[in-house]
Amino acid sequence: MKPIIKQLLFLFLLNLSLAFLIQGITNHYGIKNNKMALDHALWVFTDEIGNDSWRPMGLAYDHWVESQGQSLLYTDLLLPIKVKFLYPPTALLITQFIETNHINLLAFSTSTTIIFLFLMIAGVIAAVLYSYKAYKAPLLSTKEEITVGILLTFLLFTFYPIVKAATLGQMQVWLNAFFAIAILCYITGYDALAGIMLGLMASIKPHYALFIIWGLFRANKRLVIAITITGLLGVLLGMREFGFAMYMDYLRGLSFVTQHGESFYTNQSFNALAGRLFSVRYPDAFNNLNWRGYYYPPFNKSIFLFTQVTSIAVLIVSIIKTKKQNTETRIADFLLMGLGATLASPIAWEHHYGILFPIFVCVWQILWFGNHTFKGGAAKVIFLVLYLIAANVFPFTKFLAGSYLNVLQSYLFFAALGMFVLLMVIKHQFTLKPSVNAVVL
Repeated sequence: MKPIIKQLLFLFLLNLSLAFLIQGITNHYGIKNNKMALDHALWVFTDEIGNDSWRPMGLAYDHWVESQGQSLLYTDLLLPIKVKFLYPPTALLITQFIETNHINLLAFSTSTTIIFLFLMIAGVIAAVLYSYKAYKAPLLSTKEEITVGILLTFLLFTFYPIVKAATLGQMQVWLNAFFAIAILCYITGYDALAGIMLGLMASIKPHYALFIIWGLFRANKRLVIAITITGLLGVLLGMREFGFAMYMDYLRGLSFVTQHGESFYTNQSFNALAGRLFSVRYPDAFNNLNWRGYYYPPFNKSIFLFTQVTSIAVLIVSIIKTKKQNTETRIADFLLMGLGATLASPIAWEHHYGILFPIFVCVWQILWFGNHTFKGGAAKVIFLVLYLIAANVFPFTKFLAGSYLNVLQSYLFFAALGMFVLLMVIKHQFTLKPSVNAVVL
């Protein structure tokens, strides 16, 4: 059995064992909402998925239609009654397409979710096989390549943030696929195609437009032009339909969300980390355990400043160039920007970290097959710990909600931060010491 297959099989079995262990503990103590990633994966193919993205988009679009195109959605819905429609107006073009063509929303959501899940899988598998050959590792037969693909598919369907987005009925599934394909295009030298994927992401989540600044610092004209044209096309189409004023109103909505954030435990961000600390003293204002669909925490200057400072720091670290130029640093540089854009957001729900899966896969290949300055096992141990935390859900951390230990509810956020640091180490070719040689598969 080739090392790459052994490693993937080991990681899958290790992760699955931990998931069953967590579920056994939560079942024993009667903890509710303890579905692990595998449960959600089966749910996608056997049960009705949610409409977490499509419901607020539908409410917003219907309100706009009823107002005969006169409504400013964010002023009318988000600010006064807290309807959590946080997408830019461009995203409503999809809702408009669904409603004007009388498409069944459940069928559309289910089919597109499955399609984009498998597009993501295809992108990840292709990136792994391409990188594996580039690292001049032992050649794989066709049968072995298929085995690698199957194991990667199993790993993806047991990665909680990905399948959670799927069962929620989240457009994040689309973004995950776009990002996986963008990584594939970038590492294979198709920067323009990578830029198109990032432009599509920015049309739905504008913070990914920060890749334009990242690309400018690296004089990557093809990437920058592709992102800009793709994003502008979406904006112009949206403006033609919804008007320029709607986009100005969206900026007001973004400002409101940035100032207030979310303290609910599934928000895994700097903002939520600070908000949860305030929830110990002000549990009603900074709700932690109870989801409120039409509520935002009050503005708090300390939380706002903490969020701004940490977000700016993350973005500076992500955008700054490195003098090191090789395959590993180039890939890590790209991945760091993608993860940094998510970490810098005041609201980063669990399912937003679906982009971590292709990042983990790329880092795994670098650590086990690449040429880097830290040859020992320390980075590999760190990688395994971070992966196991990010891939699973730990429901029993809810019991810490009433104490300052509730920071542990941000376990996914800390795993993402850990991966951010690991990517920074790879990007700048730092050396990790001391070396731990226990985990060399």
